[in-house]
Amino acid sequence: MRDERRIGPYDRRKDNCQIRRNFKFLESVVNGVSDPILVIGSDMRVKLTNKVAQHFPALKRPVEEFTDDDHCYRLLFGLEKPCDQVGKHCPLIDVLETGRPVTAEHEILLNTGESRIYEILASPLRSDEGALLGIIEVLRDVTERNRATAALQKSHEELELRIRERTADILAMNEALQEEILERRWAEDSLVQAIERANLIYRVIPSAIFTVDTERRVTSWNNKAESLTGYSAEEMMGKPCSIFSMHPCLDQCGIFSPMARPPILNKECIIKTKDNRYRIISKNADLLHDTEGNVIGAVECFEDITDKKGFENQLRTERDKFHAMLSALDQGLHILTRDFEIVFQNENLRKIFGDKIGEKCHRVYKHRDEPCENCKMLEALDTLEIRRGELIMDDGRWYQQSYVPFKDVDNEIKALILLRDITEEKAHQAETLRAGQLASIGELAAGVAHEINNPINGIINYAQILLDENKDELGRDVLSRIIKEGERIADIVSNLLAFSRQKDGDATSEVQVVEVIDNSFALIKHQLHKDCIIIEQDMPDDLPPIQVNPQQLQQVLLNLLSNARYALNRRYSGRDAAKILRVSCHVVDLRGKPFIRIEVTDFGTGIPEEIIGYIFDPFFSSKGPGEGTGLGLSISHGIIKDFNGFLGVDSREGEYTTMTVDLPVYTPSNDDTNPHDEV
Repeated sequence: MRDERRIGPYDRRKDNCQIRRNFKFLESVVNGVSDPILVIGSDMRVKLTNKVAQHFPALKRPVEEFTDDDHCYRLLFGLEKPCDQVGKHCPLIDVLETGRPVTAEHEILLNTGESRIYEILASPLRSDEGALLGIIEVLRDVTERNRATAALQKSHEELELRIRERTADILAMNEALQEEILERRWAEDSLVQAIERANLIYRVIPSAIFTVDTERRVTSWNNKAESLTGYSAEEMMGKPCSIFSMHPCLDQCGIFSPMARPPILNKECIIKTKDNRYRIISKNADLLHDTEGNVIGAVECFEDITDKKGFENQLRTERDKFHAMLSALDQGLHILTRDFEIVFQNENLRKIFGDKIGEKCHRVYKHRDEPCENCKMLEALDTLEIRRGELIMDDGRWYQQSYVPFKDVDNEIKALILLRDITEEKAHQAETLRAGQLASIGELAAGVAHEINNPINGIINYAQILLDENKDELGRDVLSRIIKEGERIADIVSNLLAFSRQKDGDATSEVQVVEVIDNSFALIKHQLHKDCIIIEQDMPDDLPPIQVNPQQLQQVLLNLLSNARYALNRRYSGRDAAKILRVSCHVVDLRGKPFIRIEVTDFGTGIPEEIIGYIFDPFFSSKGPGEGTGLGLSISHGIIKDFNGFLGVDSREGEYTTMTVDLPVYTPSNDDTNPHDEV
């Protein structure tokens, strides 16, 4: 078993340094990308930006002025409502609904007054369990590309228009051949101009573009396609595009597939370059038609996104590594803002509290509407020093807390809180202290008992001598009473010695349960009679023996009798005919084996239904301050379990409480059996 005391502040600082190094590495990867990147939560709040995004000219306020209320639609578009509520396409909602990457184009007004078109690539951001937390958005200025594409389309439309006009003119100029020749030359000139414009666009457009005929043979090939694939236009003209296309084109051509619904937008494919490198591309494609509407080929536009995908994979790997490291800790972890808001939690605390992202820590920990007094988290943030403490939650469990201040990527000072459940340690410490107290009381009781034994034996002996010599009837009666009371004191002292006597550790022996009950009553009966409690006993003389440690069983019975006395005195302040304490014993059959059942019933206050499930928990007590430690029933439950028995409760508030102790009947065959293993 690992000794938790060997873990010191140095080790925790080492862990925290490792976390910071991983986070710095992740931050450097994000900042190395030339496009603006925003990490947006499922609540549409911007959680993280890279350096390019921090200087993005479209932001409505500087990044250092970001607040928790800054949503993506406010920062990018200056809107007061989400994009989908004002007629704009929202990629975040598409990702949340489909769980897959999506691409959208938005017109964004820069701070300079210029309007630009940005392509937004939104990818899902998931937790370790696969839950969708938000998205990562990469913004790319496609204004020039769209303009070039529009110019290409316009040229294509102009070309088709010219061809239709030329055809109409040819049919209309049957009477004047010269006029027909002039029109033909004019059309040819227009066609040449259109082709020249198209070639110009092909050369200057920043995306790779090529066209194919219906046999998938390349009919045009621009400079960008050459630079991305390594194949020149001379090498590709008239050749099938399968020369460089890989998955999924080798399986079935996307644009000519019967299942395709042109246009195809942002489809991810794999190509193989001339130097045998595999690259990931994002392509758009559409069909080409002649003037009659017949398909004559297709046009495709693509860009290399291999590096972008690599960055996404690297970002995902670092995120998963960071999450795995946090999950490997044997402690719960929360990250809080100065406003007490939980902005991160690891799996350990999610299992304990549920998903509490966005809630206030004082609400989660203590069900308080206001922050706790003497908040150590604020103290850590104010002093920038680690603070530690212990806290008992509303669930009754103790947690050791460490508050570590740090500066987050948004330059806000936040607190990392480590929570470790020390309930069992507390219970063990309290039980050890209680055992030590009982041992001290036992030693004290043994010493006092021995001191009492000698004089009381002398009193009894002297009284007996006087009784033997006294002939007076009144004197003999008084002496007989002295002897009787002295013997009663001697019996009490004997029981006290037996209770305080320590045998070999937790050694057990074969005992009669009635004897243990009688010895327990001998120690507490005087208090019961003093409180006017009526004792009823039902214990047969022929009960079989049990195998227990009699002192420990007596400790359990004394605890149950003491609790019953407390409940009766709370309900009845004085003498009452219903102030009854009943103890009974009988043999029962549990799981096919004989058990002796001891029932201690009081007709006192009873136990409320809402707390009856907690009475065996360490430190739980329904008694007032100073009247109970909350350990009696917890220790008793452990003792009876060690005897292979069961401790149960049945109660109705305001009527009665019955504590039931079931102990296995001793037979040589059940020495090594444990009925708890059969449950």
